[in-house]
Amino acid sequence: MSMPPGQTPAMQTQGLSADYIGYPPPGFGGAPSATPYSRTSSMPPSTPYVAPGGQTGYSTFQQPLPGYGYPPMGMQPPMATPFMAPMMGGMGGMPGMPGMPGMGGGMGGGMGGMGGMGGMGGMMPPGMPGATPGMPMGYPAFTPGMYGGGGLPGGPAAPPMQPSLSGNRHSFVGPPKDKGPWDKIDKFMEGGDYGPVLKPLLVQKLKIRLEINPLIQPQADGSDHDYIKWNMLFATNSCQRSSDRPGRSWSKGRDAPATWPRVTSLRLVSRSFPWSIDVAAQHPELGVSCGDVIEAISSAMYTRLSQSQYDTATRQQKRLLSESFYHNRSTADGVPGGRLPQTLLRFDWLGQDTWFGGIMDDQALVQSICQCAMPCTFALMCVKRYLVSDTEIRVEDERGRTEEERERDRHRRRSRSRATSRTASTRPPTRPPSRAYVEDDTSATSSAM
Repeated sequence: MSMPPGQTPAMQTQGLSADYIGYPPPGFGGAPSATPYSRTSSMPPSTPYVAPGGQTGYSTFQQPLPGYGYPPMGMQPPMATPFMAPMMGGMGGMPGMPGMPGMGGGMGGGMGGMGGMGGMGGMMPPGMPGATPGMPMGYPAFTPGMYGGGGLPGGPAAPPMQPSLSGNRHSFVGPPKDKGPWDKIDKFMEGGDYGPVLKPLLVQKLKIRLEINPLIQPQADGSDHDYIKWNMLFATNSCQRSSDRPGRSWSKGRDAPATWPRVTSLRLVSRSFPWSIDVAAQHPELGVSCGDVIEAISSAMYTRLSQSQYDTATRQQKRLLSESFYHNRSTADGVPGGRLPQTLLRFDWLGQDTWFGGIMDDQALVQSICQCAMPCTFALMCVKRYLVSDTEIRVEDERGRTEEERERDRHRRRSRSRATSRTASTRPPTRPPSRAYVEDDTSATSSAM
């Protein structure tokens, strides 16, 4: 709809003069000077509410809001006109479309005058100051960085770009540090300085796979780790570590944890006997140790065989029990002999398989014996007793005597070296020698008379 020249639509002035149409002065912002309407060549006159040229877009009783990236004062059009925030970028001016007035001003980055879009006044909220049929883009062109380096004119400078964390992480955290002495600690180290002590229920809840100490594991072919040598017919003082010299009882590694992580208790099952062995930690704050495992096995083997267990044995198993009972109480080598009680003990059930073969994590065996998955449950291996011949016994005794004689000779040489190191002193004595009493001839003759 066209209107007569020099007239404006009837609208509420909102403190502006009746002939003010809201367009900037000619040539401001690069907009075309030819429009269907007349323009004012100066700032609007003063009103009872606003001073001339001092329109700010706010009423007298309204506190101005802080700026958010707008051009500084002196570089913006009259604030009485409606405007839009400048856009970032570097677009050039667009020509006006036929039948539509040009759009004053340009977009950010040197955008020239864009063909104006008339009739924008209906999109303004009711009562907005300066609502007019046209809505110019009333900001001059700008380029990024001309107002302090920020994205918008008048805004703060943009912070420097940070390097992406998705790249090489060593460029930020630096090279990895060398391992210290605490990074090389053995997980089966003795003591309670590190490592949690878990209960079996927590192990099952968290689905933790326990590791067994290699010291109590079976002896593997080609493996160089130490293992325990023990005939379970005898007490635990007869245990030996494979790396110890003959005749020395096992001491190193007794307090080492049996598993990692440490646990407060565990259970042992075996194919060689129908019962289970429960192992409790002697010190709950340290967990089950290798010594606790050996002591629990020895205590279980020296337990009396119950009548119900004997009744469940087969005919062949009962015959084996009878043979083992008399053999273990005989004078044969490798058995305790007559000091054992005259009743069936649990190790009599084992027959010849009385040698400690180690502990394994055999979940298939545990499943078949317990009929379910049990936490902290392992398999005890009982292997055939090592038969020692008379020749081997003689060689072992000679080796023991040789070690004793060698130790005795070493001690004798050490004592001799101390004695020879003490040399005689060449310093003259400080006291005069004592005088011996000698009788003369006269005294002798007088006494004879």
